[in-house]
Amino acid sequence: MRSRLDTSASPTGTGAHWAASWATAPRIVAESLCPVADPLRTGLTAGPPASGAVVARALARSLTPAEHPGCPPEWLLPGQVRTFRRAMAALERFRGALLAEPVGSGKTYVALAVAGLLQGRRPTACLVPAALAAQWRGVAERVGVRVEVATHQLASRGRLPAGTTGLVIIDESHHFRNPLTRRYAHVAPWLVGRRVLLLSATPVVNRLDDLAHQLLLGVRDDALIADGMVSLRASLAGGRGLSALGALVIEDTAPAGPRPARLAGVSVPTPWEAGLAEVTIASVARLRLSRHPPIAALLRGVLHRAAASSPAAIAGALRRYRTLLLHARDARHAGRALTRAELRNFAGELDDQMVLWALITDDDGGGEVELALDDLAVVDDVAADAARAAAGGDPKLERLRGLLADRRPTLVFSTRRETVRHLRDRLAPPPVAWCTGERAGLGLLPAPRAAVLGWFRDELAWEAPGLAPPSCLVVTDVAAEGLDLWRAARVVHYDLPWTPMRLEQREGRAVRLGSARELVEVVRFIPPPALDAALELGERLRRKAVLPALAGLGADGVRLWRWRSALVDQLGDGPAVSGSALACGSSWVPGTAAGAPSRGGGVLAGFELLALRQGERERVGSVVGWLAPDGTWGEDESVVAERLRAAAACDHRAPPTPDAIRRALHRLVGPVRARLALAAARRWTAAEPDTAARRLALRLGELVRAAARRRDGGELARLERALAFVSGGHTAGEAVLVRRLADAEAPAFAAGLAGIPATSARWDAIDVRLTGLVIFED
Repeated sequence: MRSRLDTSASPTGTGAHWAASWATAPRIVAESLCPVADPLRTGLTAGPPASGAVVARALARSLTPAEHPGCPPEWLLPGQVRTFRRAMAALERFRGALLAEPVGSGKTYVALAVAGLLQGRRPTACLVPAALAAQWRGVAERVGVRVEVATHQLASRGRLPAGTTGLVIIDESHHFRNPLTRRYAHVAPWLVGRRVLLLSATPVVNRLDDLAHQLLLGVRDDALIADGMVSLRASLAGGRGLSALGALVIEDTAPAGPRPARLAGVSVPTPWEAGLAEVTIASVARLRLSRHPPIAALLRGVLHRAAASSPAAIAGALRRYRTLLLHARDARHAGRALTRAELRNFAGELDDQMVLWALITDDDGGGEVELALDDLAVVDDVAADAARAAAGGDPKLERLRGLLADRRPTLVFSTRRETVRHLRDRLAPPPVAWCTGERAGLGLLPAPRAAVLGWFRDELAWEAPGLAPPSCLVVTDVAAEGLDLWRAARVVHYDLPWTPMRLEQREGRAVRLGSARELVEVVRFIPPPALDAALELGERLRRKAVLPALAGLGADGVRLWRWRSALVDQLGDGPAVSGSALACGSSWVPGTAAGAPSRGGGVLAGFELLALRQGERERVGSVVGWLAPDGTWGEDESVVAERLRAAAACDHRAPPTPDAIRRALHRLVGPVRARLALAAARRWTAAEPDTAARRLALRLGELVRAAARRRDGGELARLERALAFVSGGHTAGEAVLVRRLADAEAPAFAAGLAGIPATSARWDAIDVRLTGLVIFED
């Protein structure tokens, strides 16, 4: 309803100053009231007239992730400041964020800068791979940030940093992509109520779910509901990412600093090598392995991958298979199942751990595993065949020897420890440096792991005057994460891993900030055709390589959400006004997206949702979309970016007519109302229902009715807080708490309610503000 304010009660007798202060409240004259057709429409007001260029800048900037005004430390590189500010803003609003900057871009330093500002002098808990613990402590000490470092391996045993509060940093967070692992089960509940900063250049390994499981360690499932993403888990499980992820996943379009370029190459097998591979495959085919095809396929895959690595690797895999058969025979005679340790001994390599989990069929870790025990009669013959095939030499090793002849510092990555020893023993002289887990050395002589890796970080670390430092370091993938090996000029993938993530991690040891090299050579050793067909490694890598782009990550993922930052940089630092503009009069705007209009006449509009939370306003969502002449609304990035560029080309001020603005605002009501309805919706009215949360809500409802009958105000307030928590989205740890409470007995239930974390996921009210309006007229 509209009304006329009677200002006669004002001390001045005029309406000139009534908005500033009222001596007495104004009176509403009833006879002046008139009906309002649409209250939402009355709240939409276009900003002041401006040129298309300044309105386009305002619209583009409204789409970029929020940036915290905090001052970064002096030791942070200028190119890392924007990442730091966005990480701080995400942690303040969502209590969680993921730094997905490329390998070697200095994520450790950005994370420590965030910790320094958030934690002050309090120590920050850091969960990192064991191989990186010393490096994290060293960097933190140099920049003056207190940390309490624990390892992923200790987290798997439930040993987590004690005496820390507040922020938790999880480095190489892709190790927490599987919620069924022990480390995830221990860490998720421990993180309840704490801010979580995740670090991973490769968060998507096998599926988009990987990203969801990591984010849910610190971010609630409905954190982005105001941006159109009802559920993080459901959206990513559906195989698609959304542009709203840019608020949580921070990967800047601008590089943090100079890094070496990559020169990619391949090394192809010789006919001799191809023939040996065919002989080995035929020999392995003599093994039945299991009468269950899935188990047989897994075991055969392990043997084929070993054969693709080296003669030593296939010999070792066959020995382990023989040992596994003996254990299986003994277990059958004793009436027991194979133990976890027995299975792990066979599937001991990093990339073969999936075999262990596939063979375990019950929660105790030792299900009934059916193996072909009659393979004991032929496995020794198969091993002998493999030995005879390799007796004439190793053509793959000779390929590597030729590559290393130029003595350029080279990292050689293998998936097998036997292959590392094989290369160590046969590539000399000169002696080859090597590292497998905690063991390392130079040739046949053992040496401290830190010293061996240090030789490839800095030539000054070599302490043998008169002798040249080693030019080749052969390692397993244990050295493929987080380490700075700046001296390397070449990276060789002697064995191809299962995932592009592993390739990126390997190459990132040399392609990183701080390297003095302008170019790093990257060489892939392609397996022989017969083994490549059996393993499908090339196809697996190609298929998985597209996954990060679906989540907006990597060079091919710019179109999902990082185009926003790129567009802001492109439009420049000029003035920006949340106003209204006419795009160059009767401009013709070519449509590029399917179904987009090929003529002008549409409206480019932006609005943001402002939530009132605890008395303060904050932006909880921002939208820019295109209103086509037929009234359809779309937020496709290609269309929006095209219209923004067209508007930005209009530097003159050409205000639209009042009638044009009224028509545009009337058409905009529908999209605004739809987004408001989504932001106000409860999680389980829009997403997949959580049965534990529903059971708990019903249980709390009974308690609410009982407290109301008793008129117990304090109890009602406590139960309302619990219901507010249950009805919203949850982190992974909070979901565990909900499941426990839903099934808890009365005493444990009462104690559990007291431990429910405070929730501010819901807001008291939502307002809408236009961020810009650009009218394209025919």
